[in-house]
Formats: sequence, C-alpha cells, structure tokens
Amino acid sequence: MADQIKRLNIADEKFSKKKLLGFSMVRMGNILQGLMIGEVTYFATNSLGIAAAAISIGMAIKTAIDAVTDLLMGAIVDRTHTKWGKARPWVLAGIPMWILTLLVFAAPRSLMSDMGIVVYITILSTLVSAIFGTMANIAYETHIKRSIVNNDNRVRTLTVIGLIYAIGSLGLQIALPAVINIFHASQRGFIIIAAITAIIGIVACLMAFFLCEEYSEEELAAFEGYEPEKQKENVPISVFLKSVAKNKYLVMFTLINFMYMIVMMSSFGVGQYYFQYVYGNLGTFSIVMAASVALFPVFAAIPKLSKKMGSAKLISGSMMISIIGIIIRMFLPQSIAAQMVGYLAVSLPNIINACVLSQVNYELMEYGRYKTGVVAEGMYSAFISFAQKMATSLNSVIVGLILSGTGFDTLTKAVTKNGFEDWAALAALGTKGFDTYVEGGAATVDKALKGISFAYNGMPLIFLAISIVLFAFFHLERDLKQLRVENGFNEDGTLRESK
Repeated sequence: MADQIKRLNIADEKFSKKKLLGFSMVRMGNILQGLMIGEVTYFATNSLGIAAAAISIGMAIKTAIDAVTDLLMGAIVDRTHTKWGKARPWVLAGIPMWILTLLVFAAPRSLMSDMGIVVYITILSTLVSAIFGTMANIAYETHIKRSIVNNDNRVRTLTVIGLIYAIGSLGLQIALPAVINIFHASQRGFIIIAAITAIIGIVACLMAFFLCEEYSEEELAAFEGYEPEKQKENVPISVFLKSVAKNKYLVMFTLINFMYMIVMMSSFGVGQYYFQYVYGNLGTFSIVMAASVALFPVFAAIPKLSKKMGSAKLISGSMMISIIGIIIRMFLPQSIAAQMVGYLAVSLPNIINACVLSQVNYELMEYGRYKTGVVAEGMYSAFISFAQKMATSLNSVIVGLILSGTGFDTLTKAVTKNGFEDWAALAALGTKGFDTYVEGGAATVDKALKGISFAYNGMPLIFLAISIVLFAFFHLERDLKQLRVENGFNEDGTLRESK
C-alpha cells in the first residue's frame, strides 16, 4: 500500500499528452453531437414544416426519458468493474449514438404525415440521447477522474479540452447557419453537417478508448484514502439520493447548471430564430458567432485564474459579464457590434465551464465522501447531467410555447402556403406583404418578433441573475480545504508528510 500511495502522490503524476488527445477528441465529438440534437426543433419546423409546439413536446418527452436514464446509467457506471476500468468501456457507445444521429436528420418526410415525423424524430432522438448518448456522456467525467488524479494536470487537461471543444463547436455553429442559408433551410444541408460530424465523432470514440487508460481501483483507493473494497461497493440510487441532502453544494451547483443550460440553449437555438426573423439576416448570425474567436486567449489564463480565484468565483464572475452583454444587445438590437458583444459575453461562462466544471464536480464528489461516507463517481456526473437535460427539456417546451403563443407558427405557414422561398422573401414585401399573406397581418408579425426577442434576451437575463445569487452562498472550496485537513491531508489534497 505504501508503494501505491507513493506512486499516486499528487506531485508524482506526469502530464499525459496521450490522454489529453483522447479526451479532447471524444469531448469535441460529444459536444458536436449535443449541438446537432439541439438543432432538431429548428430542423423540424423550418426544414420539414412541423409545428413548433408539436416537435417541442416530442423533444420534451425525449429529454424527460433521457434524464431518468442518467441516474440509472450513473449507478451502472459505479457498478462496472472490467479489465479496461470502470468508465473506459462505455466510450464505445458513442459509435451507435452517431449513426442514429445521422438517421434523425434523414427523416423520410415524403413518406410520413406530420404526426408520423414527430414520432419518428422523437423515437430516434430518444435512442440517441437516452440510451447511447447517456452511456457515453455519463462515463466521461468518471473516465477523466480515474485517469488523471493531479488537480493541476486535470485543470490543464480540461482547459485544453475546452479550447478544442470551443474551436470545434464554433466551427459547427458558424457552418450550420451558413449551410442552412445556402440551402434555404433544406433537409439536405442538415444531412451534410450530420454526416461530417458523425465521422469525426466515431473516430473520436475509438481514440479515447485506446489512448486513455484508467488507474486501477487499488491505486485510486490508496490515493483518495479509503479501502479498495469501498470502491467496489454497489451504492443504490436511493442511498445516493439520500446523501444528496447532506451535500448542499451539489444541490446548489446542480440548480446553477440547470439554469445556465437554459441560457445556452436560448443563446444558440433561439439565436437562429432571432437573426432570421428579428434581425432579418440569418447569415449575420454566423458572423456574430465567428467573433467568438476573440475569447480564445481566455483559455490561456483559465488555469491561473482558477487557482487564484477558485473555480466557482470564476464562473460567477463570467455570468456577471454575461448580464452586461445581454443588456447591451437589448438596447442596440440592430447593431452588429452590439450583437457580437452580447454573444461573446453570454458565451464566456460556457468557456469557463468547459474548463473547470468537471473539476468542481470532482470536488463535490470529494466533499460528499467526507460528509456522507458514500463513494460514488458516475452518479455525481449523472445527477448534474440529469439537471442539464431537464433544463434542455424545459427550454424546449418554454421556447415552443413562447413561439406558438406569440404567433410564430402563423409566420411559417404564410411562407410555406404562399410559395415563398423563405421568410426573407416575404419580409421584403414589408407591411403590405404581412397584411396580405400573414393571418392577423403586421400586428401578428410584431407580436411574434417580440416573443422571439424575449426568448433570446429576457429569459437568459432572469436565469443568470438567479445563478449569481446562488453563487454568493457557494463556499465549496473553503469548506473542502477544512475537511481535507480534518482527514489528514493538506489543504490542496496532497498527502501530509509524516514527521
């Protein structure tokens, strides 16, 4: 045991470029897949002509099922004990996940009614997210935790992963509106993007499996200060959920993640509606998102800022900047510069989260182990993922209801039923065109545009403000240092040298 402790002393672990590459690739693949599935509502309404409320309900059902399977998968990960490790084998579930994602966008529109398409997309999306996506994503954080134990190495790895994720997802975010615009929101454009990302995703899964080996359970138990048999105990979901009540910071951080996920979904998903209908040029959205490259230098500073400020304070500070950015673009809606500033500000917490969110979760696992005696890994990731997916579901419902409730469906019907190529062609006719072709005339159009504006600006503003208030009471790092000392470690988690 002494040799194991020496080997796994935090200061002894070397930074692994091989593991960095594997984890970076699979992270990019998983995020790209999430962005593609996040496009389903826009795809169904604009490419297939499905009512926003109908497809939103389908996506809400999918996400609710997905959230439930998260907790089950977390328990399964914690019960997995193979020669490849606990989390590593599950990365291969990403392969069928990507194949099914492509099939979602290859929906046979000419062969099905509107209801048939909604059912088809809902079933396939559920298989993608609730089954195979859950298998791959829930195990991801546990895979990193069991492969990299040095906190500095983790933050460094997570920062580079965040940078690669940002570059990859930004490329998709820029390309997607551009392709949609080129193909006039046709299904073909979505299939092209889905096929390209599927190839990237499958290769990434294979790389992560072969490059990222886990430490053994005996080595990890020695490092974290408990008996190996404790790691092999099967913790029931009910026992874990009871332990949650004793981990106030897990509850708070889960709520914060829940609300920020709604903010991010609104930023990109509703952003396409906003720029196509309110701003009047969907192509401009690609330009606005391209400005996100201005945030890339931030990645270099994140490890030092995280170490100096603490991860939670870093996230909270970035959310304050987001609020300022939203206010700026609300007051200058037709200024492309203001739109860029607003989008950059709202994206900043996402960049910070990409680098330090997992580290906060690891600290929550450690805090929970000290406070409750429950040793769990997969279920912690599952709990936060559960909240994020419920937020995605709620956001889909809220946005769908806002759009339908403010007359958006009337706008899409006016385009499709009157033979216009897209909304821009109808909008070019001005008020006279609205009064002629849109049911309810210009008043309906104005109401619909205000609904889109609220979903894009007002809703994120509310949730960001609540999150900042919660962060004011979030003292995880302070309390964890105290618990480490009480349990025989230094404040940073390193082994206390015996005298």
